Order: sequence, then C-alpha cells, then structure tokens
Amino acid sequence: MSKLRIIILLDDFALGGVTNGLKIFDSPELREIGDFQTIAIDPKAWIAPSLEADIIITHFPPNWRRILWFRSLRMRNPNATLIHVEHSYSKEWFELHVSNPPRFRKMMQLALASVDQVVVVSNASKSWMAQQQFVKNDKLHVIYPYSNMSGLGIIPDIAPTPSEPLVIGTYGRFCEAKGFDRLIEAFKQTDANDNLRLLIGGFGPDEQMLREKAAGNDNINFVGRVTDVAGFLRHCHVVAVPSRYESYGQVANEAREAGRPILVSRAGGLPEQVNDCGLIVDCDDSAALLAALQSLRAMPLHAMGRAGRMSTAGCRSARIDQWKQLLRQENAGFAKTHQSAINLAVA
Repeated sequence: MSKLRIIILLDDFALGGVTNGLKIFDSPELREIGDFQTIAIDPKAWIAPSLEADIIITHFPPNWRRILWFRSLRMRNPNATLIHVEHSYSKEWFELHVSNPPRFRKMMQLALASVDQVVVVSNASKSWMAQQQFVKNDKLHVIYPYSNMSGLGIIPDIAPTPSEPLVIGTYGRFCEAKGFDRLIEAFKQTDANDNLRLLIGGFGPDEQMLREKAAGNDNINFVGRVTDVAGFLRHCHVVAVPSRYESYGQVANEAREAGRPILVSRAGGLPEQVNDCGLIVDCDDSAALLAALQSLRAMPLHAMGRAGRMSTAGCRSARIDQWKQLLRQENAGFAKTHQSAINLAVA
C-alpha cells in the first residue's frame, strides 16, 4: 500500500500552540501511513494553490476573504480530501469579539462548506460549533492537540513543605486571550501569610502592560520566553491558566503531564482537563480568583499532580491513533466516492 500524500497548510509559523501541535505529524506512527509536508500560505491570498496531495489539512481561521480561498482549494484540488482544523475560534472569543453573530455564522458556513471534515480540539468547541450550525455535526471530530514536549514525564512529583513559598507558574503568549493581567491583579492582593510566589514565562505584545501591573510586588517574577518547558515546570508547584478564551489549552495538558495541579478558567476546553487534577475558577471574578489562590496550600496538591499524570498517560498514542484513523477513513471514503463517480461517467 502506497503512502498517502498529505499537505498541511499554515499561514503563521509564529503561533506557539499551533506549530507545537503540528509536531504530532512527525511521529513515526503517522509517517508510516503518509508523507507529510507543511507549506506556508500567504494570509492575503484570494486563490488557493493546486497541490499534489491525497489529503490537505488547513490550520488557519476562516474569514470573509477566505471563503473564495476555500472554494478555490476545493475546485483546484478535486481529488483531495480537505480537512480543516479549527482551533482559533471559541464560544468565549465569539462572545467578546463578534458584534453581528448572524453575519459571522454565515461566513463560517460558507467557508466550511468547501471542506470534507472539521477537526476541533475540544468537546466544548464541538458543542459550540454544532449549536451555532457552522457545519453539520457529522463532519465534526474531536482530537485534542499534543505538543510533544520532552522531559515532562520525568519531572519529580511535587512535595511542597509548609514553610517554603508555594510557586504558581503560568506561561504563554502575552496577549488578551491568555488573561495574565487577571492573574496578576488577583495575586497582588495576596499577603505574606499566603506565602505564594508567581512565575510568569512568555513574551508578546502585552509584556510592558503586564510588567507595569506587577511592578512593586517582589513575589511576581518574569522569566522570559520559555524554551525549556520541563525546566520551567520543575520549579512550579501549581500551574495557572487564566485564559479569557482558549479552544483547548496545551499549557494545562503539559502541566498535567509534568504532574502539576492546574488552576484554570472556564474557557473552552480547559474545564475538560481538570477532573481531579485541579480547580476551575471564574477568572472574570477577581475575588473568586484570589480565594482560589489562597486556598491552594490547603489542597491535596500531591494527589492532584499524580491524577494529572495518570490522566495524560498514553495521550500521545491516543491522539496519533485518532489522526491515523481519520486520515485512513477519509482517504478510503473519498477514493470510493471518486471511483463511483468515474464508473457513473463511464456508464
């Protein structure tokens, strides 16, 4: 059996979570069934390329300009299966940024009508997209992303002592979505009796604003861009993910793999990751977030960390298997449909 020719289209290689999620396609298990190639797409392009591919996977958000682009992708690649991965839009983003819901809904419907299947990265995303009728429910598939960060599984379990500061870590892109400003504001209200320390890793357009908010608090430390995730998490007892909107939240997944309890907002796929691994907090409520921070030391943090490790055991293999099944299924289904059309034309 020959390998599938699979092309991944991406318009922004600077997106940390998205580009890290593409690493799963480098796995030997998926390389057994397909030759994968990632190609950069001009975000301003109106017309899609013609490609030599069995399957084309798109990894960027639809918009009005891209309706024509998606339609041309279908027309110029009639023999390819088109799979769109939607990880940009979420219920919370929609509520914050969309002033005309019917117009946005029509844009999504027109763009996604050109693809064969849509992969979403959380059950929350699937429910929201189905409820909004962006695409038919039977075209939606949930596959959690996986960043494949090395060293997370060998970090020692946490064992904080009553006398040492409890270190809360948070990291990611410094932008509105991640909600670091909310965490800083709540953390500034803690006092010496709480004995907490906040480590913030990352970079982005909001860095100056965040540093100004944290100014004067010696228990808040910025550590810069996190290039060694395992090294950063080794110094944390708890990981906070206070996002305003988040389709999945790979930081929470990485924290669980490292055996770190998580404190997350209610956004998107974050609550799906908690179970016995941490706390879900309304991060829009500063008092609730402060109370959650102050309650951490009384929590069974060691047990939560262990539960996190157990919940992510085998997640890499599970997600590879999901992708393998979808790619094989879609290729087989398209080939059967295409052959039927050929037979009909010949008859």
